[in-house]
Amino acid sequence: MDNQYDILVIGGGPGGTPAAMALAQSGKKVLLVEAGGGLGGTCLFEGCIPSKIFRETAHRLRDTGRLDEFGIQLPAELVHLDWRKVQARKREILQRRSEAAVQRVAQIKTLDLLFGHAQLQGPRQAVIQPHEGDAFTVQFERCILATGSRPNRLPVRGADLPKVYSSDAILDIECIPEHLTVIGGGPIGVELAQVFHALGAQVTLLERGPRILRGVDEELAELLEQQLIEQGITLHCNVAVKTISHSGKGVFVDYDLADGGYDQIFATAVLMAAGRHAHVDGLGLETTAISATPHGIPVDEALETTEAGIYAVGDVAGQPMFAHWATAQGLALASNLMGQPAPFPQAVHNSAVIFSSPELAMAGLTEEQAKGAGMAVARYDFSQDARAQISGDNNGLLKIVYNTVDRKIVGVHALVEGAAGLMGEAALLVRTGLPLEALAGSIHPHPTLTESFVQAARMALVVQERRQT
Repeated sequence: MDNQYDILVIGGGPGGTPAAMALAQSGKKVLLVEAGGGLGGTCLFEGCIPSKIFRETAHRLRDTGRLDEFGIQLPAELVHLDWRKVQARKREILQRRSEAAVQRVAQIKTLDLLFGHAQLQGPRQAVIQPHEGDAFTVQFERCILATGSRPNRLPVRGADLPKVYSSDAILDIECIPEHLTVIGGGPIGVELAQVFHALGAQVTLLERGPRILRGVDEELAELLEQQLIEQGITLHCNVAVKTISHSGKGVFVDYDLADGGYDQIFATAVLMAAGRHAHVDGLGLETTAISATPHGIPVDEALETTEAGIYAVGDVAGQPMFAHWATAQGLALASNLMGQPAPFPQAVHNSAVIFSSPELAMAGLTEEQAKGAGMAVARYDFSQDARAQISGDNNGLLKIVYNTVDRKIVGVHALVEGAAGLMGEAALLVRTGLPLEALAGSIHPHPTLTESFVQAARMALVVQERRQT
């Protein structure tokens, strides 16, 4: 291990690792330091990958209850969930993906990988403490901070009780809880509430705001709310959790109601899904000109912090907190540091998927964000869609937001099982600003959910022509 590097990258997740690899492949001498035991970051070990592994099991289990709908007879008593096997499968997938990332990094000669902690000692120096071995100091010309985020913990009494889990910790739970109370109706809370409900838990979801999924298309969020309730999840909005208290085999959650009343619920486990915050502890920011805020490390349009030569990407730089967003930022930053100017990602072009049931996916501006700016919305009801009818998941809606002047698409939002698979095309439509005419004239395969784009565009064009005549 050397002591002088062109670039120090702190954090081996979806933002830091791609940036480190790209820079090293260009000839830069790079040190990548990861505090965990493998490469992958929050997404791989505590976030999107393990939760989606659970979701896949939950969907397979849920579908066994629908077999009769497809002409298949299977006695319910033959279906059994082996949670230990589910957890073993999760660990195997995570290990396989992390090891593959380490192998890719090892092939790059100018990239050194170290598992341990890095702490800045000024703007061009850091102390590295490996998991094994003695600490040493390195000098660098530039540094990329990509340390991710950590779950928020509500400032309420009882939040530290043993049966209260963060969104990270619950992924290692030893058994499915009989009664699960989820605090927080954001993407993490909604996804895991549905997953554990499908796996057999009785679930109550508590949300402080007037509805779940604030910031998401309001109409689609309300439709999903209805489906949560129809699936058997108890939902309470406009509530404020006050205390959590131990009680024998579980805990009591006390909360205030919007009308001034009070209620209490018993749970054998509580999931605290109250969002995430930037992970800056132990970074040594106090030795630099960087001051982190509750929203993360401030950066400019080129992802540079208030300390020249130090950059931040991904969750540590604040919202939006998505693995693919971190990767896009990391690669754009790497290109610019290599002297190859590349545009930095813009939030209006971002795409995302909430892996609810059904999936809620989005790219670009919502109808609410575009309102009053000469925009209109093309709609498509998935109840009429051939592919959705075939799969039996035809409750949903597609909305395409477009400019009425040039008819360029600025947003795509869908609620339907399989919406995640639509977002690659949706992101391209938004990023390029493709006009409705081009989309309407494209040929999509039948029967697929992607036909919804074409149908919505064609219907919108008909409406526009009628208004002009």
